[in-house]
Amino acid sequence: MNLEERAVSDALDTVLLHNVMDDAATRVIRKGTRLTAEHLAKLADLGRETVQVAVLGPDDVPEDEAARLLAEALLTAEIDLSRPAGGRINLQATVDGLLEVNAASLLAINTLPGFALATRRQHTVVGPNQDTDNIATLKIVPFAVERRHLDHALALAEGEPPVLRVRPFEPGRRVAMLFVADEAVHEKLRGQYLPPTQARLGRLRAELVVTEDVVQDEEAIAQAAARLAEQVDLLIIAGQTSIMDDDDTTLRALRAAGATGIVSGAPVEPGNLLALAYFPSTPVMCAPGCAKGLKRNIVDLVLPRLLLGDRLDRSDIAALGLGGFLTAAERAGDIR
Repeated sequence: MNLEERAVSDALDTVLLHNVMDDAATRVIRKGTRLTAEHLAKLADLGRETVQVAVLGPDDVPEDEAARLLAEALLTAEIDLSRPAGGRINLQATVDGLLEVNAASLLAINTLPGFALATRRQHTVVGPNQDTDNIATLKIVPFAVERRHLDHALALAEGEPPVLRVRPFEPGRRVAMLFVADEAVHEKLRGQYLPPTQARLGRLRAELVVTEDVVQDEEAIAQAAARLAEQVDLLIIAGQTSIMDDDDTTLRALRAAGATGIVSGAPVEPGNLLALAYFPSTPVMCAPGCAKGLKRNIVDLVLPRLLLGDRLDRSDIAALGLGGFLTAAERAGDIR
């Protein structure tokens, strides 16, 4: 592609570089337009003798065509596309689920000249019934890209794992809640944790099927946790006091009951006092105090993944530190 200034009479089938305005400052021809004989006549009527254009070569692919081809290569059964316009196509989730991005392939595509693929954050909840169904926007920056660069981008888009993937939430996931507190505090604790927890689970198509109260006793916690874990896909423990140490009574109880893979503490604020553990087939999330509210916090980062069956270890939680300082602006919207 060459950028040139040509006589209007010699600009047929070239691409207009700048908007053309009439004497009333009204745009009459939009930049990026492939100039036809009708456009050239309009330019002549405006008194234009020359025009700045892009001249495409035989190996150049126009922006809308390039955007369409690459976007189609990014498609999965859970993703849909908008129509290309000005070299841009938006990609939307067709189901409620968790966005996963192949960061290496995304970086490789964006390193190619002329390609700009921007996605939502890794592990964002997306879908028609979520805050947004938009997962990415693709822009071909110039008016055309070279075929060899497009072919490279297509090869990356068609590779495995996919550049973009939406993992649908599975309906019917069963959840239990265990409240650990002095007897006098049980009713208050339920009132604080149950409404926001049920709101979160409903958004993720999961169901709270059983709740139980237990006093702050290691043996009592161990027995209740083991029993509940056999009945559900996820156990959530909410305590009178959040867990602050690996030797906390609740974590000792989980170990005694056979839980492994315990992680205590997270580099996310709000949510530093999260803890995780795993029975053979059931994850356990010990909720921090911020789970009492619907402002975005650590629970919204880990709960969707636990419900999809991911087993998060210390390295997974540690990785949340990059971007884990959830500012007021990032927490502005309540979880629906």
